[in-house]
Amino acid sequence: MHKLSQKEVFKGLNLEKINFYLLDTVNSTSTFAKEAILTKDFLIVISEEQTAGRGRQGKQWYSPDTGNIYMSVKFRDQNPAPLSLIIGLLISEAMDSVSGQKINAGLKWPNDLLIDNKKICGILIESEVNEGIVEFIVGIGINYSLPSKESWWGEIGELADILPREKLINSILHGIMNYSQNGYENWKEAWEKRCMHMGMELEAVSNNQKDTQIGVFHGINEEGKMLLKTPRELKVISSGECSIKGIY
Repeated sequence: MHKLSQKEVFKGLNLEKINFYLLDTVNSTSTFAKEAILTKDFLIVISEEQTAGRGRQGKQWYSPDTGNIYMSVKFRDQNPAPLSLIIGLLISEAMDSVSGQKINAGLKWPNDLLIDNKKICGILIESEVNEGIVEFIVGIGINYSLPSKESWWGEIGELADILPREKLINSILHGIMNYSQNGYENWKEAWEKRCMHMGMELEAVSNNQKDTQIGVFHGINEEGKMLLKTPRELKVISSGECSIKGIY
């Protein structure tokens, strides 16, 4: 299997600002990044395989060595925009940029990417305080090829010719570094434009799975919180997940 090229992955990036690790296998890129010390602006961990990959809410992220993307980026973020939504937006934009066409990687609140109603990318945002400064760890998993999968998992292996791994990783890293340094003006409008369920009825589920709300998705506010129109009111939902009937 083709291994990632360091030259292509970090092409055009300022390596003086980066500590990076290209690994064959690791328990979790996010765990590795969490334990590593941030001595430059960014710390990047990329692996061909994860033996204990992690998703949101403690879920396992299936991570075989079959040519997928497993990556974590650690950095300090001073921007006001919600990072979980921003990262999904940057990945969707990177797919269009690398391929030179509209890939239609739809954003699903809060931080999933779907193609043809199948989840092809997961994002995990974690943070820790080091000497009084908040450091974020952004974990990204993108499925190219899965030997076994759940019905709602998707793959982008058929797009590998126009979305080669190295170029996609490189474009995502450029996007994250540029955002960290310059912010993202009008990010809310850009996110809503790529959202796959604007105006659709959905079910919002709290993180503890105990509270559910059904309504029509009316977009997000400036903090990235969901605006859900129920028969009685417009609710603001700050955390959890959403489920779209017949999709995911």
